[in-house]
Amino acid sequence: MKPLRRKNKRQVTYDPDTGQNREWKLEQTKHTRADNGSVDTDEIVRTSFKDCGCDGKIGGICYVCGAVSCISCHGRCNKCQKPICLQHSNFLEKKDGEKERLCGTCYDVITRKRGWAKVGRFFLSLIVDTGEKSNEK
Repeated sequence: MKPLRRKNKRQVTYDPDTGQNREWKLEQTKHTRADNGSVDTDEIVRTSFKDCGCDGKIGGICYVCGAVSCISCHGRCNKCQKPICLQHSNFLEKKDGEKERLCGTCYDVITRKRGWAKVGRFFLSLIVDTGEKSNEK
């Protein structure tokens, strides 16, 4: 039967890097006239999959790869606050045992600083006598 009226509703997000719209949700409604004279309504609602594979609510879009992830998998870098997916998250353990989520850039900066601090402590230990050697004698 030929449709009397169609209605499409799309929820999209514009990606400025690629210049394309990314579709999150599509709703289609189609009204047709049946053989007995009644008007039938067919509704189709499609939600897009999340790149993380979960089926929860959408948490955000990763700034690195543009992946859509759910609320539980999506997060922000603790230093620069950029949105990142679980795949591009680096976790660094703090002194209190808590894990900190970082993007790749901030993770590299912090690990580089920690490496230089270890080198500095080593050379400082050669110069400064802590008194531990005198106790061993």
